[in-house]
Amino acid sequence: MSLKKNLLSNFILTSSTIVLPLITFPYITRTLSNASLGNVFFIDSFTQYFILFASLGIPFYGLREVAKLKGNKQISSNLVIELVALQLFLSLFYIIIFFILGLFVPKLVDNIRLIEIGSLMILSNSFSIEWFYQGIEKFSYITKRSLIFKILSVIAILVFVKNKYDSGIYYFILASVMIANAIVNFGYFFKNHFAGFKFEVNIMRHLKPLLVLFSINASLSIYVILDSIILGFLTDALNVSYYNIPLKLVKIFWMIISGVGLVFIPRISFLHKTNNKEEIKNLISKSISIVLLFSLPFSFFCILFPEQILMIISGSKYLKSSMALQILSIMPLIIGLCNVFGTQFLLPIGKERKILVATIIGLTVSLIINFVLIPSIGFLGSAIAAVIAEISVCLYVFLAAKKEIKIFIDYKLLIQIFCCLFSTLILFLIYKRHFIGIPLMVTTFGSFLIFFLVSQIFFKNNFLSSLININKILKRKL
Repeated sequence: MSLKKNLLSNFILTSSTIVLPLITFPYITRTLSNASLGNVFFIDSFTQYFILFASLGIPFYGLREVAKLKGNKQISSNLVIELVALQLFLSLFYIIIFFILGLFVPKLVDNIRLIEIGSLMILSNSFSIEWFYQGIEKFSYITKRSLIFKILSVIAILVFVKNKYDSGIYYFILASVMIANAIVNFGYFFKNHFAGFKFEVNIMRHLKPLLVLFSINASLSIYVILDSIILGFLTDALNVSYYNIPLKLVKIFWMIISGVGLVFIPRISFLHKTNNKEEIKNLISKSISIVLLFSLPFSFFCILFPEQILMIISGSKYLKSSMALQILSIMPLIIGLCNVFGTQFLLPIGKERKILVATIIGLTVSLIINFVLIPSIGFLGSAIAAVIAEISVCLYVFLAAKKEIKIFIDYKLLIQIFCCLFSTLILFLIYKRHFIGIPLMVTTFGSFLIFFLVSQIFFKNNFLSSLININKILKRKL
């Protein structure tokens, strides 16, 4: 499949990550109590933490290795079986640890039902093998399958989650999506891609590169996921919910940016193998442009309209999270760039140790700031710690990537975006005299879109033209 088709498939998939949560998230935040939702976030932090540990870096390693083995069905089959077996063993190990914690840690004892559901997620993740389909660039299949299960989960949430105590039902529906994905993915693999058993299983050959990626995952999980765990232990479920509501919103956008860039990983891995540096530079430049195009306007509107956005997404009971949303709004930009230099470039060319050093830096920064700030300012401390930690990681991977390849940034696009945002800010200050609340936000956003489309007539940015085909539209009209 061509790169454009892969980008289109991944764009549709990541767009659904915006649209569908905009249906379920406002419903869930208004239906479940603050404490119930806080407990789900708290337990899910443990679940995601154990998933990362059980994965042992397999998603990135598997994607890279499968991309290298295109056309060799037998070796690819052996690779999948070996990595699934390894992850399954680790998943069972961490499920046992999860239950032991649930029996003896006071803050977890009352949430044993959620721990059982989380354990199903850990187990099913062993068989999801999403990395295999990404490696062979089956993004169209991934998109179709994911959309079906996501839509079904939305329907299930609206039908079965009815009162503030239904946190277990909500969490089980989320787990069911992971289970269904795993069953379909593994079944589809055996039906269409499995070349038969060859009893030459050698799991040990993967351990050396995986241990490096495991260290990256372990460090990364501490400052990406463990912040909610630290917050839960040092404060309470309410602080966890006040932190996670804006964090979930911000995560939607950084997942979109990361998801769109994901299609470049197998391509860059292949280009590195053929020593095609010019094309790698071109892909990195495009990926940086995508990050800037989506993340800068997002941060701008979150800073201007935190209360209005939270009112739409979660209702009035989470307006206390407004400042946290403003602080976290820069995260899609930082993580997006970090993914370009790290996950999309350094990882495919075999520079995992550079990413490891970066994540250890982020881990150290995050832990220090979390433990210093949380006791005094609660969930705002976690937000500040997350941003500063990500900035430190991004700076390191940028410098590491710069040593390997010349990085080109489309400054013409950057100027175009800033011109549109500045013009929008001026109109916002004028609109404030006539509008308030959500009408003010909608009017300001509409003005930004108009400015952006008109600006393309003057800037004629080639990258934007390739995305929206505005030049073709203009020619037809003329």
